[in-house]
Amino acid sequence: MELLKTITEDLLDHFGSGKEIPGSGSAAAFQGMLSAKLLITVISLTRGKEKYASFFPALIQINERIESHIYPDLCLLFQQDSDHFERTINSRKERDRVSRNDSYLHNNLSIKALEELKVAVDIPLKIAKLCAELGKMAGFVFDNGFQAVRGDSHVALSAALSGLSSCLSIIQLNLKSFPGTDHLWIKQKLEETNPLKIKFKELNMLVNAKLEILENEVKDNLLLNNDINFLINQYKGRKYLTDQEIEAYAIALQNVIWKHRMIIWGKNSSLHPIDILKPDCIFKKGLSYNCYVKDEIDLTPENSKNQVAGIIDQRNKIVLISSKVKKEIQNFTFAHELGHALLHKKMVLHRDLPIDGSRTNRNIEEYQADKFASYFLMPTKQVIFVFKELFLTNKFVIDENSAFNLIKQGPQKLRMESRSNRGLSRKLASAQTYNNEHFKSISEIFNVSVETMAIRLEELGLLEF
Repeated sequence: MELLKTITEDLLDHFGSGKEIPGSGSAAAFQGMLSAKLLITVISLTRGKEKYASFFPALIQINERIESHIYPDLCLLFQQDSDHFERTINSRKERDRVSRNDSYLHNNLSIKALEELKVAVDIPLKIAKLCAELGKMAGFVFDNGFQAVRGDSHVALSAALSGLSSCLSIIQLNLKSFPGTDHLWIKQKLEETNPLKIKFKELNMLVNAKLEILENEVKDNLLLNNDINFLINQYKGRKYLTDQEIEAYAIALQNVIWKHRMIIWGKNSSLHPIDILKPDCIFKKGLSYNCYVKDEIDLTPENSKNQVAGIIDQRNKIVLISSKVKKEIQNFTFAHELGHALLHKKMVLHRDLPIDGSRTNRNIEEYQADKFASYFLMPTKQVIFVFKELFLTNKFVIDENSAFNLIKQGPQKLRMESRSNRGLSRKLASAQTYNNEHFKSISEIFNVSVETMAIRLEELGLLEF
């Protein structure tokens, strides 16, 4: 019987048929084969993700080792164990059919059956070694492969452990059948199992440790959701909020996100406080919303002077953002909709932008959502810190030195180009050089438009025309 060509349902029926073959050795090999294939799947899913690029060489090496040696060897042993154990069983049956009165023949057949059983010990030893190797690989893949499919990695680890454990029990059981005269051979086989028993204990601890990691992440998710829900219950539905209260709310949310940054962005993320200011991630990881950037959002009436930049549907937990606006406006709109999710009870809300770029009247909910977005994306402490790093001052005042550092000309020229406080704030918001240093503009650092950052710089009193 060619086991690998057997339909899965039929193969399982063979294992449950009440017959000796295919036996436990083949079952152990099958567990190893399953482990190998799951690891190949996880590695394949990991390859296209830049986040794991530093682990690609090791993962590819593991994949090559599995595909070129481990899996083919397990397939061979899967069949060999069934074939050899069948011969062992047949030898025993042949021995038992001979009368004990025919002493020499019975003795020779007993010896033949034991010789066949020696092969049935060697095969599980080989399977065990391969499963132990797979288990070590699975631990590495669990830690450094695609984290979203760690279920596959953990099943691969558990299957390898099960295959190793099964083989150790098979070997011990078979060794019991040999007489004392084979004590040297038995001792040799026991010595071969010693390192495997150590690896079994290590893998058993590893399986439990990885399971504990997953359990702790579930608990961390619950803590994140509890903290966010606590904030929502404090503010949601309050009609009258001062700007100071909205800013305090944004800061409280930032603190919660920073506290739980590992569960949101993963342990491989090296985060700066500015890196957590991603409202789309907060929607997905903290509020369980689905977020989409779409070409068309079908809420803009015909001949309307406004275009819809974003929509939030709180009942269905979905946010839609228009792809027709610039990336930095998409980001601000995500933050605006996040403000709605945290502050307002109305189920469907949308952010309108004047098509001609003019100002539009904003109701209280839209005003609050805009203020929240501004405070969330451009925190006071971080903006002041970055501003001082770029422009070497806590407050930009036009003088000979500052004008030259900014435009390589005098203060009169800078005033002519700026014309007003807003003009100067726009210049600073978009500046990419100062004092001969080149850098990302402060608006780009915080992923907002130049106009949005210019307004924030004025609010914080960071410049004087």
